[in-house]
Amino acid sequence: MESRTGTDDAEAALIERARELDDAAWAAIYERHAEQVYAYIYYRLGDQHIAEDLAADVFVKAVAGIKGYRYRGTPLLAWLYRIAHNVTVDHRKSAQTRMQRTSTDALERVEEPRDELGQRDQRQDMLAAIRRLTPDQQQVVILRFYTGMSNAEVAQVIGKPEGAVKALQTRALRSLRRGLEARDPERRARA
Repeated sequence: MESRTGTDDAEAALIERARELDDAAWAAIYERHAEQVYAYIYYRLGDQHIAEDLAADVFVKAVAGIKGYRYRGTPLLAWLYRIAHNVTVDHRKSAQTRMQRTSTDALERVEEPRDELGQRDQRQDMLAAIRRLTPDQQQVVILRFYTGMSNAEVAQVIGKPEGAVKALQTRALRSLRRGLEARDPERRARA
């Protein structure tokens, strides 16, 4: 079993090779973290194709920004999640701008089928409920429950104290429960 210092040393060495734009280092980084970055974006947006495109953008931005990255004991994945968060926020802003330019009738024709499919699938209901949370709450729920990070790890990724992460998690779970119960009266009766 590799010690924590050995893991830190290996990560630091990998990052140093990546800073030198070593193809093998970037391949290793991509192989280790691409699925997690994709999943994070997918859970934020709920669209497979957009998540794939944006996950690729995360790694393009990582390659472009690696020279400015300094390893300080925080996993490289935390930095990639921050990039993914920024890419997701930028995408939502540009999508919102595009939607504002779309006529209301065209938007309703597109949203109605999506809403019908979402009502049939509980997973879609959960994803929709997550997307209704505040951005910070979304990030905490996805990192805690979909990627399996601890509160301390989430705190590192989002740059907030661990207590704030716990508070965000508590509020997010309450909001999710209320939102799901409001959509499904049977679930309310079982609770």
